[in-house]
Amino acid sequence: MTNISTNQLTEHFFRHNYAKMVAVLVRYFGLKEVEIAEDIVQDTLVEAMEKWSVQSIPNNPDGWLMDVAKKKTINFLKRNQNFETKIAPSIKANAFFEIDESIEKDSTLRMIFTCCHPDLPSESQISLALKTLCGLSVGEIANALLTTESTVNKRLYRAKQKFRDGSISFQIPKNNDLTERLDNIFTTLYLLFNEGYYSSHNKKIIRIDLCFEAIRLLKDIISFYPNSFKAKALLSLMLLSIARFESRIDEKGAIVILSEQNRNLWDKELIAVGIEYLHQSAQSNEVTIYHLLAGISAEHCLVKSFERTNWKSIYQQYAILEKLNKSAIITLNKTISKFYGFDKNEALQDLLSLEKDEELKKNTHYFTSIAVFYQELNQREKAEAYFNTALKLSKSATEKALIEYKMNN
Repeated sequence: MTNISTNQLTEHFFRHNYAKMVAVLVRYFGLKEVEIAEDIVQDTLVEAMEKWSVQSIPNNPDGWLMDVAKKKTINFLKRNQNFETKIAPSIKANAFFEIDESIEKDSTLRMIFTCCHPDLPSESQISLALKTLCGLSVGEIANALLTTESTVNKRLYRAKQKFRDGSISFQIPKNNDLTERLDNIFTTLYLLFNEGYYSSHNKKIIRIDLCFEAIRLLKDIISFYPNSFKAKALLSLMLLSIARFESRIDEKGAIVILSEQNRNLWDKELIAVGIEYLHQSAQSNEVTIYHLLAGISAEHCLVKSFERTNWKSIYQQYAILEKLNKSAIITLNKTISKFYGFDKNEALQDLLSLEKDEELKKNTHYFTSIAVFYQELNQREKAEAYFNTALKLSKSATEKALIEYKMNN
């Protein structure tokens, strides 16, 4: 087996098993030991990468990872004289080594809710969940949340201090607390999915493993709470987005713009499942940002060509979305749909009026969109200036290549 394939396999198991392994260890050794659990899990995955590169991969790699992580944790706690006096008395004989799927799922669910506890500030909840549940690095979290690594580290330290002082329990909430905690969970999983779908910190522009990890965790939530229509709307959005994965990157690793994507490569089965979840989510009178975003994605998925896109419907949905969640990015996307569905010159002026917005000043997509508008209106000199601004702002080689492609076509 080559180093490349081994690294890819280990990364897959890292994303798939990280949350489950940390949650199970915390279940038995206590929430106060969450940092030890995280360190042990990461150390286990490093050992897996080293051993699997020279030895055959075990028949049950998931079980191998969990077994090694358990033994490493016990050895660590024994060395620190905590195990015999504080941990061991609370563990029933052999119970720790009798872990089944129900325990793994229950432990993961407890960890999801623990990370989204209302006693933690919202920004800390999201940072903690992305780190503990999903295994993102501090740098990846900083990029996903548009902040600095120093800020993320501070949030993580303060959140885990709540774990260390025992003020937060490792439990699943009930009654009124449930809705509030679920909303934070949905925000976290949506951020995780977006970090995977358009990675800001990795050479791969799409990190499919992160996308599927977000989907997996969301399906866990739906299995416990099947009447959560917001969760089904979010799952619909994720499925409809990932269905277009194969057409979004070409064989050279370059981004393919929506108008040029080969729609024959879109996964029809995933689209059908996504539409079904969207229909299920509509059984409630509640309209959320996820319902609208999934509806917009459905408009793209259900037409055979870019030219047939119902831009007027997309514009109307963005207009409603803008009222629910005032954001310059949403306004930007609404204006793009206005360009293709209504008046192009009016849409360009709308876009130019946003130039002083703080959220868009360093947004490459914003300046590229202005450039494309000018280009389609046959004003190439003005378009070139905005393309150059976008190139200066971009930090991604793949994104720069896309901007240059648009500039020359």
